[in-house]
Amino acid sequence: SVSATIKGYYDGAYPNWSKTPNHVKITWFKCFALEKTGVLPSLSELFKMTHASSDGVFVDPASEKLFHAVATRIEEQETQLTQQSPDRLPVTLTTEEADRIFEEVAPKKKGQTVGIGSVNEVASATSSYTSRRVEETSQMKARMDSQQIRLDSLEDLLDVMAVGNPTMQRMLSERRAALGLPVRDPEESDRNRQQPSNPTNYFEDM
Repeated sequence: SVSATIKGYYDGAYPNWSKTPNHVKITWFKCFALEKTGVLPSLSELFKMTHASSDGVFVDPASEKLFHAVATRIEEQETQLTQQSPDRLPVTLTTEEADRIFEEVAPKKKGQTVGIGSVNEVASATSSYTSRRVEETSQMKARMDSQQIRLDSLEDLLDVMAVGNPTMQRMLSERRAALGLPVRDPEESDRNRQQPSNPTNYFEDM
């Protein structure tokens, strides 16, 4: 979400959007784009997003000049690498390589790249955000796997309870069919089931 992304990289007390540094905004934009498309955009692409209107008109001549200077350097580098390639197939720079060119071309002020702040800071924050998302996804999967194990154990217990009880067997079969679940044989479950050390575990956290 927007709130989670902003909280994930919030390195200062910014009272409003206009007082938020550009490099912080750029980091948020990178995180938004990465989450939505799965692709990390280059700094050059983000620079255009934040310094040009929707129809491609830049806010000032200096911004337009910088953008085209970076684009020219990237094109020259890709042309050179293509010519050096044995098969002469077109070479496209990675996002990291394009970002390095942006850092080289863009002017510096107080140690930060004009228009985007610190490239290293942006990359580090974006990487940290991505790592957190991966960790959260892994934790969620682990919880789901744990719940599935509990549900499977409960299914086995219900099948054992249904052995010799046609009414309960019919109810379980109808319920599973309604949910689109495969029909199970209670007798088979009873033969394969291993008695748990603590039966009350079936009902924990349910």
